[in-house]
Amino acid sequence: MVSSRLAYTLRQYARNAQSARPVYPVRSLSTTSRLWTANATASTAAPSEATLTAVADKEALQVQWQDNKRSLYGYLWLRDNCQCDQCIHPSNRQKLHSSADIPLDIAPKSVITKDDVAEVVWNKPLRHGQDKDHVSQYPLSWLQRYANRESSETYRFETLRPQTWDQSQYELDWVDYGDYMHSDEGLHTVVQRLYNKGLVFIDGVPTRDESVTQVAERIGPVYETFYGRDFDVKNVAKSRNIAYTSLYLGFHMDLMYTDSPPGIQLLHSLQNTVTGGASIFVDSYRAVEMLKSQYPEDYQTLTSTAVTFHYVNDGHHMYYRRPTIVAGENDAAWDMHVNYAPQFQGPMDHLSPQEGKRFYRAFQRFADLIEDEKLRFQLTLQPGQLVMFANRRVLHGRTSFDPLSGDRHLKGTYIHLDSLKDKLRTLCEKYGYSSRV
Repeated sequence: MVSSRLAYTLRQYARNAQSARPVYPVRSLSTTSRLWTANATASTAAPSEATLTAVADKEALQVQWQDNKRSLYGYLWLRDNCQCDQCIHPSNRQKLHSSADIPLDIAPKSVITKDDVAEVVWNKPLRHGQDKDHVSQYPLSWLQRYANRESSETYRFETLRPQTWDQSQYELDWVDYGDYMHSDEGLHTVVQRLYNKGLVFIDGVPTRDESVTQVAERIGPVYETFYGRDFDVKNVAKSRNIAYTSLYLGFHMDLMYTDSPPGIQLLHSLQNTVTGGASIFVDSYRAVEMLKSQYPEDYQTLTSTAVTFHYVNDGHHMYYRRPTIVAGENDAAWDMHVNYAPQFQGPMDHLSPQEGKRFYRAFQRFADLIEDEKLRFQLTLQPGQLVMFANRRVLHGRTSFDPLSGDRHLKGTYIHLDSLKDKLRTLCEKYGYSSRV
């Protein structure tokens, strides 16, 4: 918690001669105050003095911080985000009114500071309410959280950036199963590494069928698909998926043909006595960086051309179109993902011959970068070892193996990316964040 002494000087603005709006009465007082942010590792410095002003001729409450920077809080926004128990349910923390209920001409009748809180008395009730002279209280720490875009992005951990890697830069660092399952420290390490690198290895996992889902549920609920809560990866005659063969399995991402592909995939080795069958991984974000730098036109083509993905087999007809590279559609910390699964691409029947040629050229160049040996990290999972990776970032595959040389059996499952985001924010709020994990 960051603490400092604040002297609040509240002064009434003189009425603007050309303004028809009244001056809102304010009371002036001086108080010793504590400012804090829940995320100490990512917070901006707390101001030591502030001048809190109700501006009569504008639509906002103004706060001036020690560094002379000013923050404006619109009256509509303030009333909509009142933190009192009448507006936010005290236990479930959900809003009890709609943004449509705020009168467009809402304004303060008065503003005072009281025990580190800015207290606003409003001039009218909600549109469908009867609460006259409603009192809203805004802790100064809460106002600081939304003082500017940088502050709010910091609060939501939107300032994080993943660390891309190639074969020489990825350092294998096993996480102990017991530490992961039974300590916040182990779980914190895994979720940070999943964000930073997109690839995590856990050792000492019990070789039981249910272990993979138990490991997944440490982060969040299992994402059940038409394959079930979990699935077996082993050589099967007349398989319904190329993964269930002994053939070379090229780089890909899972379930690109669904509306919402899983964010995280887990694979747990139960048996492995075959010759071959190594797991292979590539950070697609590094390949995207290289493509954008070397072939910017091809990068643009892959961000703007939707690719057909489908699964038409075994009583299913799954279909979805999405660009190979998606960037800039979310907050900066999660603003990119890649959609790459050549094995499950369908006919690109929506492209003209000219568009098709541009796409094939761009896609070939991207594929050549992905197949570069310098980007590939390779490891043969032994029984009791588990890999967890970001399915929309880290491409995975498998070298071929001799099915007559022994047995190879992996158990897999998925979880939603939202579960990782949730766990990452809550643990980093408590313990901080490190890009070096």
